[in-house]
Amino acid sequence: MAGNNYSEKELVRGIINENNDVILYIYNNSFRPVRHMITRNSGSEEDARDIFQDSLIILYKKLKARNLKLKCSVSTFIYSIARLLWLKELKTRGAVTKRIDDYDGWADEENNIARIYEENERLKFYRRIFDQLSEDCRKILKMVMNSYTIAEITSIMGYSSEQHTKNRRYRCKKALVNRIIQNPEYNELKNEVHNIDREIPRWYAKR
Repeated sequence: MAGNNYSEKELVRGIINENNDVILYIYNNSFRPVRHMITRNSGSEEDARDIFQDSLIILYKKLKARNLKLKCSVSTFIYSIARLLWLKELKTRGAVTKRIDDYDGWADEENNIARIYEENERLKFYRRIFDQLSEDCRKILKMVMNSYTIAEITSIMGYSSEQHTKNRRYRCKKALVNRIIQNPEYNELKNEVHNIDREIPRWYAKR
């Protein structure tokens, strides 16, 4: 991908491969509208940089997981995510608003921007709760989701029996689920995940 200009496909490939030249190109060509939008809506230059970085990380994660098919340009996607992130930040700061002063060049619901944003918010919440578990529980649950057998987990953890390992696995999973559903933030998240005891494990094994 030599040169100073990239096609959208090259940008996507560069993001997935963490190509520094591509990342710099995206920053140079996509940051200005994000900064303009945020600084016109009660934000600072530092706010804009933080929001832009978070938006790029969200895009990277979705592309890396190969569960995102962009229907807009990389710049438009980043701007749209940044817009949603800033709306939430304004709400957190007490500036209740459903609109911000910007232009109309952001992606619509057809691109599932809102769904992707909400999914990322849930992901960060679940990971934060997961990190509150004991070290043993985190190890056990990660091994479970990486398809370790009970015998392998028993050996690695140095437990006395496979039954003890099964009991620990059950208690750790239950502790994780309980921490999540008892947290007030869980009920505030849009599109809450149903059957949470089945859905949660899909993310923490990929950390």
